[in-house]
Amino acid sequence: MVDDRGQAYTLEGFVGALVVLTALLFVFQSIVLTPTTAGTVDQDVKAQLRVQANDALRTADTDGALRNLTRYWNASGGFAYTNGTDVGYGTHPPCAPTVSPDGTCDSFGETLRDVFTARGYTYNLYVTYQLASDPTETATERVVYRGVPSANAVTATRDVVLYDDQRLTAPEDAGNATLEALGSGGFYAPDASDGVVYNVVEVRLVVW
Repeated sequence: MVDDRGQAYTLEGFVGALVVLTALLFVFQSIVLTPTTAGTVDQDVKAQLRVQANDALRTADTDGALRNLTRYWNASGGFAYTNGTDVGYGTHPPCAPTVSPDGTCDSFGETLRDVFTARGYTYNLYVTYQLASDPTETATERVVYRGVPSANAVTATRDVVLYDDQRLTAPEDAGNATLEALGSGGFYAPDASDGVVYNVVEVRLVVW
């Protein structure tokens, strides 16, 4: 009788453990890793996101939108339609397609919206330029700022060469003075290079 009772207890313990183990397996299999899930994002997801970020910059560079964006600046200060704020377009896409009537670089904002925002990702966009006093040193303008990137963020960059004879693309000043004539008094970047090159800026896209 005692042996039968011991065997029953053993069997109950085994069944109970099996139930708990099955429940744990079910829970773990039910967790779906999304781009915003806390913790480490799958490396394949990050690799794909990095490729998409690089592709977005490359496409914008090819169609001229990226070059226009780097000069979409009012001589009175600030990117066009940002009212001279120190955070660029804030949380809005670059060139603010909802308020910009000229479409100078709206296509880039639309690409970022379709590729990232619509899929639950967020991004920051920066333009980094060389300093005239020391071209090895840089400073940065925030174009779009949506917060502090997570540890899983990916970064893509694209260099844009600015020339002395180029002009601003913002409607307020388009076609007016050249970058060389404006200098740092009317443009965020100074003339940091000899010859026909004005400055080399880096457009940096951070996505998470």
